[in-house]
Amino acid sequence: MVKTSIKFNPPKTIKSVTIIGKNGNVSWHLQNAFSTIGIACTILSSREKFKAKDLDSDLIIIAVTDSAVENVAKKIKPKHSIIVHTSGSLDMSILRSYANNYGVIYPLQTLSKEKAIKFSEIPICIEGSSEEVMKSLIKLAKRLSKNVSRISSSKRLKLHLAAVFCSNFTNHLIGIAKEILEKEEISPDILNPLIKETVEKAKNNNPFIVQTGPAVREDYYIMQKHLSMLLEDEREVYEVISSKIINRKRQHEKTENK
Repeated sequence: MVKTSIKFNPPKTIKSVTIIGKNGNVSWHLQNAFSTIGIACTILSSREKFKAKDLDSDLIIIAVTDSAVENVAKKIKPKHSIIVHTSGSLDMSILRSYANNYGVIYPLQTLSKEKAIKFSEIPICIEGSSEEVMKSLIKLAKRLSKNVSRISSSKRLKLHLAAVFCSNFTNHLIGIAKEILEKEEISPDILNPLIKETVEKAKNNNPFIVQTGPAVREDYYIMQKHLSMLLEDEREVYEVISSKIINRKRQHEKTENK
């Protein structure tokens, strides 16, 4: 579809919302968040044929996997509606050919339907194709969250990368730790205070400076003992991260001694 050259002004106040992505985690949480501010959403499956009446909303949110966003956008024929995606890594310009008014609403949080959250505490990153679109999206986002920021596509991609390190990778490491304990019939819950303290310390300090453990001490005796107890893929993770901790510590000491 080629975008029409006719300019359609975006709605100044968003009063109606259509979310495309029926069974996704993001769409589920967005629907709940909108309901708390009195906006009922039309929810559509990305696989169905869209009806014009279902797309007659001020805001159309494409909440699907990154690879499916453009295919969904091609099926929409908006006029005044603002179309947004919710991806942390896709450039806003992916919607340029399919809408006059478009943007991004990116909630920076790990979301799953099994875990209730306070949406008002989630940072929401906003980008708009024009100042008018930006103002409309920010006005709406501020009703959903206390933490709303203008973030460009290039910065949002870096933000998404940082989120992968602090959330996805951390989650994987905690999963390995819990598996180690479960094999020994030790309750993984014993780690919870340590996890909490580690996160709190990292939040309030430079994580590299407050690093603890055998790697930062270069205690190779303990490290070899640990390695002997791990499966091959676990050893690989242990060795890579330990070497990075050691290198970072040595770089810091070198800088300090200059």
